[in-house]
Amino acid sequence: MTPLPAISKRERILGGLWGSLVGDALGVPVEFKDRPTLQADPVKDMRGFGSHRQPPGTWSDDGALILCTVDSLVCSEFDTQDMGRRFVEWMYRGLWTAWGDPYDVGMATSDALIRIANGTPPERAGGREEYSNGNGALMRILPLVLRFASEPIESFASRVEKASAITHGHARSQMACVLYGLVARQLLLDRQPRMALNSTRVEFTG
Repeated sequence: MTPLPAISKRERILGGLWGSLVGDALGVPVEFKDRPTLQADPVKDMRGFGSHRQPPGTWSDDGALILCTVDSLVCSEFDTQDMGRRFVEWMYRGLWTAWGDPYDVGMATSDALIRIANGTPPERAGGREEYSNGNGALMRILPLVLRFASEPIESFASRVEKASAITHGHARSQMACVLYGLVARQLLLDRQPRMALNSTRVEFTG
């Protein structure tokens, strides 16, 4: 069997970003469907309408905030003020949405972005109550993880936590983003998934 060609770091980064957007668009029409329904009718291509009545290929808030994060990193390196401003632009004016409509905004994210729009510094905007937890920060954190994957764990984790706090400031949400980020940067180094998870456990607890 001919061995597969090596995948470059650039290809892994682009694969992570494109994969997130494509996976998001595949999932939009069947969001909230239960497992038996999806097992009976698995998603194998782009569908339209469904849960959110959007055309085929439409990404959700997940994809839009990923793109806002990429935009901020390209233009301003790491600046939570800039990142928060772009998130507000997404919610109020449809920045980086597929059709100009932020049709699905989570409550914790909405509350945080309203605070930013009213003058709260982004790193203090995310809710810190237990019921403010959710995946609203986790879903958009990958671009930041890929950009700063080579940094020492202390500065890497600090950046991830600050970016999480823009919408989700509870320690649990921040920790989930850091753990996810540590696994992702192991995968970026061409580790197999099981090895990446085990290495992350050692890195996180050691």
